[in-house]
Amino acid sequence: MPRGLDLHPTLQSASEQTSASIDRRIRRIVERESYDDYDGRGGRSSISAREQRRMKENMLKAELRKSVPSIESLVQKLRQRDLLPAIFFIFSRKGCDNAAEILCQSLKTKEEKKANSRRPSRRGNKMKGKGRGRGRRQSNNDEWDLNEDELAMVQQDEEGRNFRANLLDQLLSDEFDAPTGAEDSAVGVEDDSFLSDKNIHYYADIGLLSFDETKEVAARVLSFNTANPEIAFEDNTVEQLLCGVGSHHAGILPAHKAFVESLFRVELMKAVFATETLAAGINMPARTTVICSLAKRGDLGMELLETHNLLQMAGRAGRRGMDTQGACVISATAFEGPEDAITILTNEIKPVVSQFSPSYALAVNLIDRGGGKLDVAKNMVEKSFAVWESQQREEDLRVALEALDSGDDDLLPEEQFLNALQFTLEKELMEARDGTSPTGTSQSKISKLATLVDVLADGKKLKKISKRFSGAAQILDLEQTTLKYLERELQEIDELEPDPELPPELFDSDRKEFIAEIKTQRRRVMKGEREVNNSILSAMAKVANNRMRDETDGSDPLSKALLAVRLHGEESTFPDGAPLEPGELNAYIKTSPKSKRRPLLDQTTSAPSEDNENDSWNQMLALLKILEAYGCLITGPESGESGSNPESDLYTVTSGGGHVGGLGMDNSLWQLCALGAAWDVAYESAELDNFQEDLEYLVTDDDLIDQEKEDISDIPKPQKEAENLVDYLCQMEPSEMAGYVSCLVVDAQRGADSALESFQKLTNLQQRVVQGALLSLERLVEVQRKSGLDDSIGKCQLELSSCDVVTAWASGCSWNEALAISGAAPGDLVRTLSRALDGLRQLGNLPYLPARGLDGTVHLEASGIHPKIRSLCREAANEMDRYPVKDMLPFDEAELDNTEESDEDEKDDIIEEEEVDERT
Repeated sequence: MPRGLDLHPTLQSASEQTSASIDRRIRRIVERESYDDYDGRGGRSSISAREQRRMKENMLKAELRKSVPSIESLVQKLRQRDLLPAIFFIFSRKGCDNAAEILCQSLKTKEEKKANSRRPSRRGNKMKGKGRGRGRRQSNNDEWDLNEDELAMVQQDEEGRNFRANLLDQLLSDEFDAPTGAEDSAVGVEDDSFLSDKNIHYYADIGLLSFDETKEVAARVLSFNTANPEIAFEDNTVEQLLCGVGSHHAGILPAHKAFVESLFRVELMKAVFATETLAAGINMPARTTVICSLAKRGDLGMELLETHNLLQMAGRAGRRGMDTQGACVISATAFEGPEDAITILTNEIKPVVSQFSPSYALAVNLIDRGGGKLDVAKNMVEKSFAVWESQQREEDLRVALEALDSGDDDLLPEEQFLNALQFTLEKELMEARDGTSPTGTSQSKISKLATLVDVLADGKKLKKISKRFSGAAQILDLEQTTLKYLERELQEIDELEPDPELPPELFDSDRKEFIAEIKTQRRRVMKGEREVNNSILSAMAKVANNRMRDETDGSDPLSKALLAVRLHGEESTFPDGAPLEPGELNAYIKTSPKSKRRPLLDQTTSAPSEDNENDSWNQMLALLKILEAYGCLITGPESGESGSNPESDLYTVTSGGGHVGGLGMDNSLWQLCALGAAWDVAYESAELDNFQEDLEYLVTDDDLIDQEKEDISDIPKPQKEAENLVDYLCQMEPSEMAGYVSCLVVDAQRGADSALESFQKLTNLQQRVVQGALLSLERLVEVQRKSGLDDSIGKCQLELSSCDVVTAWASGCSWNEALAISGAAPGDLVRTLSRALDGLRQLGNLPYLPARGLDGTVHLEASGIHPKIRSLCREAANEMDRYPVKDMLPFDEAELDNTEESDEDEKDDIIEEEEVDERT
């Protein structure tokens, strides 16, 4: 164990004493059970060793639960040692709010107890006895030293006992903390003004701030609530702020988070409860950080923290220029103890993974910067960290393969097989990250492979997954056995000859009951099969089988290891070449040791690999090919035949391509296609139209005549669809445009409505636009697939769940109405609206391009955003730009005036052209 991470002697001694005490308790239980089972003669205990281990684990958890410190005790200890201000990291939004509320209430309750102990008795000599029995109170109301209001609240039952009426209602109400008279105002708040001396003295006495600090906080809160009445702090939040306590997470408003940050920076807040996002880059230095939990929920349930996450949170402790050192407190929980903390701190830190990926906007801007040549683009891609990271390590692969081939005589065949499986999963993960995996390189696959590698390398996680799979497999086997029994019983009923003396309804009733039970049992079997097939072990077996199937020559180390472990078994039920079954893998896991495995492939250092370098550059070439197909790039006449050698071509950025490069979105080409500003000018998506042609025989003759009238022009279908989409978009109101743009830029929220439910909430015009956008979406996805573009780069988004609330906000609804429509947390709603506002801003700030007339001309270049659509985006952005969704980036008023004049002139030209077309 590294130096400095040993357990404190006090903790070590306490842990040993607790373990010894639990062992003694278990021995007594075992002895008592064995004594009872053999009638006092003694004998072997009926409690197995496995049950004893489970009893010990449960008892240890119970003892650990008793030792968990409360939030109040932690704060008080930090206050006594002058370690405030502190950040308490809790991995739950609700947990942060609850912790702040509990601390504030505990501070108030503690002060009230002190005040009650200092308050003189109001009963005088009427108290009899020294105990706490009922006899110390007299049953005569005249002997109570109470005022008239209090006497009115005292009632008497049939036995002459006195009690207060509605006492429970008082305890549950906020008025219970308010003073009942001038003499009792020390423990309550009389004046509603935050600046009253009585309030400030009260919160300064019970809270973590001094009188002057509490007064400053009260003034800031009052100023904020006066300036922002619609998003004013609630009463419980104000009490927390006056006590020097706050919460900070993504679910609260950005304005409230900024207010908390400002208080913390000027030392007007001593304890803030925050999620781990606070550890990344926010200027909130603290003297102490408290890690309230060592585990958080992940893909596999509750998992221990990663080492780099814990160190990042701990690194927030220590204020530059104010503290010479910082302190980090790792709090025990009911499920994690000191051993888990040491495990996290001693684990290896995972290497940095590049998040860089080329995009359409990057490709256009690099072409423009290189004067139409690819020299700048290629140089940047070759020197990027992503290429350096993705370069394969042939030497590491050779060393790992040699280690697997040579093997270790001390290792069991099952463990050698698991090592080979780990090597296979790591190699598959590397290929997926580098974009060379033949089975796909999507982000979802990369995350799943990373989960499989982590589980296989961690002995505790692997044991947990193995137990879960064994339970699911046993349940499935039981359900299948029950189903076979029911089917056999039904078959016997059908084979029986009906007794003529018995009514036939009796046999029909029994048969119907069996059929109903069989249907229910089949659903249970299907559910069990889904649980088994969706398990982690099933995913591992699937990846292994795919890899072994690709290596047909048998040289794959995984195939060799699987053959060796099957030959090692005494009764192998799997023939040679049979695929790996999840149950078989589970059996090997149970046999092998539960130790932690180190990574077999080093993912941080290696020599360059020309293959991976070419793969990264191929993604950039695929982007250029798609941009050229959509008319955003054109090659000059001196480039020769288009597509013969893309690296030697001289490209020109069209007007539509300039709009692609001006958008800072994930897939800016899709944004333009969804607005009718770009389409498949090369008609690379012609295969999609073949399906419609095959269905033409379903159309009636009248419909065919109408379709022939519409298809007289020679305009390609993609251009026609884009023009129709532009026509619908120009008819929109600014609020409808805002809602539609949100579909292109806002991600789906957790628990959002289904696509059908969201579609039904749209306006009629929005529904037409979405239907037209789906046609463009299908074409772009097809072209990207044919070009070999990675799924993570060419992701096209059309999420409808936030369209209704964005439309309502752009229409002028209030903040409370928007919250009611969305049903989301305030912070989540602000992010949704801000993301939509940012998209509108970007579209509205694109360079002005005059609109093209609908004269039947075939265009081979992307036209760019229509000026009317650009104007609608600007109007929608101005409507949405109100508190608490505020954008500090204004539009250029002079440019806006010139644009509006140009829009009017262009509109007149289009109207005149349409009138001419109608007359002809």
